[in-house]
Amino acid sequence: MDPATAVIVSTVIAKLCPLLSIWIRSHWRARREQQRQRYLLQVAETVASDGQVELDDRDGDGHHLHVKITRTPVPGEDQAA
Repeated sequence: MDPATAVIVSTVIAKLCPLLSIWIRSHWRARREQQRQRYLLQVAETVASDGQVELDDRDGDGHHLHVKITRTPVPGEDQAA
């Protein structure tokens, strides 16, 4: 490989590596958000119609999620659980 080709190849690789890194991070972040959204939907579907869900969701790379589920007792249901 002559020096000019080596310079061109190394320049192209140097430009592609940061782009690949950005793409991987954004792809990972999008998948994490999808998983988080699926989880929140499952929680909302699981809570009975007489229940209540409170979400304290902080992001901005703080990644804090606090979920409080409150249900009214059903007569005859075991309250120990």
